[in-house]
Parts: sequence; structure tokens; C-alpha cells
Amino acid sequence: MMTTAVWLLLYGATLAWLAPPILGRMTASGISPRMGAAAWIAAVAAALVTWLVALALAIGATADSVHTGAVVTLCLELFGFSDHTRMAGPIGLLTLIVAATLTLGLVALRVCRCISRLRARSHEHAQAARIIGRPTGHPNVVMVEDDRPAAYCVVGRPNAIVVTSAALRSLSRSELKAVLAHENAHISGRHHYILMVLRAVALTLPRLPLFARAERCVAELLEMCADDTAARRVGTRPLLTGLIALAGHQPVAYDGLAAAATAVVTRAQRLVTPTRSHVQWRHRICLAAMICAVVAAPTLFQVLCHH
Repeated sequence: MMTTAVWLLLYGATLAWLAPPILGRMTASGISPRMGAAAWIAAVAAALVTWLVALALAIGATADSVHTGAVVTLCLELFGFSDHTRMAGPIGLLTLIVAATLTLGLVALRVCRCISRLRARSHEHAQAARIIGRPTGHPNVVMVEDDRPAAYCVVGRPNAIVVTSAALRSLSRSELKAVLAHENAHISGRHHYILMVLRAVALTLPRLPLFARAERCVAELLEMCADDTAARRVGTRPLLTGLIALAGHQPVAYDGLAAAATAVVTRAQRLVTPTRSHVQWRHRICLAAMICAVVAAPTLFQVLCHH
């Protein structure tokens, strides 16, 4: 068990440091944004889960060593060594595991607190928008007075889509419909909650590149997912002109997902020059293979350690 735990620990660290540049190149174009977001989320989940499993295996090996009096060993055959290397004694291993468990507990507590804080702030924003704003003819859409044209959505009870008065003056009817379809796609896809979790992990573990970059990249990819949904419902041209009309202004809110606040140029280019179907399928296959490799690698380590 200890050998598998070490391999899983190393695998999680490898993902945390080496996965971001690979995933960044594979998802930068936004050819398959849904699959791209899934690849980033799979890498983040795999790193966290492998560390949890590694800790559980190490605790099990140490408990068995203390109970039976056996020596905990580490198999290094995969590195060309034929013998098993003795680990630290039970007291030393127990000390390391207690320290690791406390660290993990502290990280989990901070992540949960951060998620709770982000969720509460979003709900407060949605409630304030409904109090300050004026109802419109669209469900769950309120208008607030502001000289900056903007449209964004925040989750709450109920959710709220906020459109500024300047945006209503700037957008045509078809453009407004496309922008609202974009925001409704965020709400129906529960994109806010995905980003809350990723943001909480990134704030808790900011020095690990995977978590810090996953939040930014997934946010861009989810914007592209919402673009695709709005384009299918309303059309590409009104969505594109609507994004251009709203772009170039300082975001009104930082708690919500704004239609024209993230990677607008890349998204506009993507809408203007759609990717051919065969290229999309090839890209999806590559991303699916990447996801399978990330998820299946720990099982391979288990097999190699017990061959």
C-alpha cells in the first residue's frame, strides 16, 4: 500500500505542475469548449483525489505496521532496484501522516469556507439586484441604472440576470435576446458553481499552477459554451454584435458571469470563423483520450506496483 501511496502522491504533483501547459495548448482555441472544460476539471479532480487516496493508503499501511509490528517497505523495482527499501519506523511514519492529515484538513476547511463565502456573496448580489433594479419583460431579468453597458447573471434564490440601462439603449431587440440567451445558458449549465469550486481551490492553493490556471481557462471555456448555446437559439450575428456592443467597458460586477468581460476577442474570432466538423471531432477525440489517460493512470500505477 505504501508504494502505491507514493506513486499516487507523485502523480498528483506531476499533474499539478505539468498538466497546465499541455491542457492550455489543447484548449486555447476553444474548438470543443465543453470537452476542454471537462479536461481541466478532470485534471483538478484527479490531482485532489489521488492525494486523498494516497493519504488513506499511507494511514492504512502505518496502522497495519503498528498493529502487526511489521516493517513498512517501499518497492523500487520500477527504478531498477531489486530489494524493498525500508521506510521510516512506525513513529516517524505516524508523525508524517498526522502532519499530512492536519494539513489536508486545513486545506479542506479553507476550500469549504471560501465556497460558502462566494456562494453567500452571489446570493446577496442577486437579492440586491432585485431590490434595486426594475423588472423587465423577461423572466428573472432586472434593469439597473448605470452608464456602462453590461449584462451579467448571478446565482441566488432566485437567480438574477442584470442588464444596465446603458445596455438596453445600446442593444437591438435581437442582440438583447442573444445576450440573455447567453446568460441563461450560464444559469442552466450551473457554470457559477463550477467556477466557485475552482476559484476556492485556486485561492487556497495558489502556488500550484494547475489550480491557478484551471480557474482562468475554464472560465473562458464556459463563456464559449454559453456562446454556442446562444448562437444555436438566436443566431451568430446578433450574439456577435451584442458582444461587441458590450465589450471594452469595466465590469460592473465581479460576482457574476458577464457576457462581454472574458476573452471577448478570442470568442468573437471563434464565432466569425467556425471550425469544420471533422476538426471538431478530431479535437474531441484527443481531449477524450486525455481525460481517459488522466483518470486511468492511477490504475496503471496500481498494476505496475503489484505485477
